[in-house]
Amino acid sequence: MPPFPAPMSLHSAPTLQASLDSRRNNLDFLRFAAATCVLLSHAFPLGEGKGTVEPLESFTRGQFSLGRLGVAVFLIISGVLITRSWERTPDAARFVWARVLRIFPGLGAMLLLTVGVLGPAFTRLSLGDYFTAPDTALYLLGNFALNWPQWHLPGVFEANAYPHAVNGSLWTLKYEVGFYLLTLGLGLTGLLRKGMVIFGLVGAAVATFATGRLGFWPELYLYFGGGVALYQWREHVRMSPWVAAACVVGWLITARLGYGCRIATGLLGGYVVLYLAFRPMGALADFGRRGDLSYGVYLYAFPVQQAVSTLLGGPTAWWVNAAVAFPCVLLLAALSWRWVEQPALRRKDRLPAWVRRPAASVTAVPKTPSRPAGPH
Repeated sequence: MPPFPAPMSLHSAPTLQASLDSRRNNLDFLRFAAATCVLLSHAFPLGEGKGTVEPLESFTRGQFSLGRLGVAVFLIISGVLITRSWERTPDAARFVWARVLRIFPGLGAMLLLTVGVLGPAFTRLSLGDYFTAPDTALYLLGNFALNWPQWHLPGVFEANAYPHAVNGSLWTLKYEVGFYLLTLGLGLTGLLRKGMVIFGLVGAAVATFATGRLGFWPELYLYFGGGVALYQWREHVRMSPWVAAACVVGWLITARLGYGCRIATGLLGGYVVLYLAFRPMGALADFGRRGDLSYGVYLYAFPVQQAVSTLLGGPTAWWVNAAVAFPCVLLLAALSWRWVEQPALRRKDRLPAWVRRPAASVTAVPKTPSRPAGPH
């Protein structure tokens, strides 16, 4: 008998479909790790000041930060789960209602706490001037609407190492919601197919080299669309450690070359993320048993880190900012999950009447049924 088990061949590795059918996965841990990466990434400029370069930026020659990597992981996972959600229940009203409950209750609670508690505690203005300033209401309304984000509150964090910005993490939410709507539109028109997704990925890859009005849309679609493409080929994609290792090597090459790292993250990184999500399984598969804190960590980290910067009285080492902020962020994320996010998500199968009635006339274009997937 050989001392070590024979390596798994590609053909004997489980498919992504089989992995999705299993109830055990590491998705909750990966989302939490991604949110923590964003916190650690922000600790460099928030603790030490604008222009501070973090190690991953140096390693990738300015192509990628730890925060960008966290956002990419979020979007890759989202591409898989959102597409699966639509295919399992191709009903426009239910799809939209579930997405609204996932994004907006937690966001709204965080914004109310930011404007009503954090702002008054840290503003240099009198409370009367703070609450009557137009930017106070605009911060709440603009950030909740997603498409008109505002980064500052009157008199808040003006003397910080990274001044004025109250919550710089919110910029990604409009892209997340935009991809939800794109999935809905493609699903309703029958265009949520392999060919269309590949066409979108090629277009996004080309557009990442262009600048202009498209902004971050092409790059972020590479990550979301990479997850969608892997899901659509789920019966043929096998979760092999050798393929995952080859993808990592390819990503490292583009990182050190200083060219193509973002495209590689979309086209190769998605496979690595899903391999880590489903193979191997261990104690991390039970990570989210007591709650999903990832969204709360993402929402609350930046303002808490800015508050820590103010309380510490000036620039500090990045790790000090992260270490002091992290326990408070975890507490707020746990409270958000327990009292806001989880109660909202429990209502996703109970559509309100104003949503249910118009949805009766909306049906998706018929499509070939797929095998049932695991819970989402």
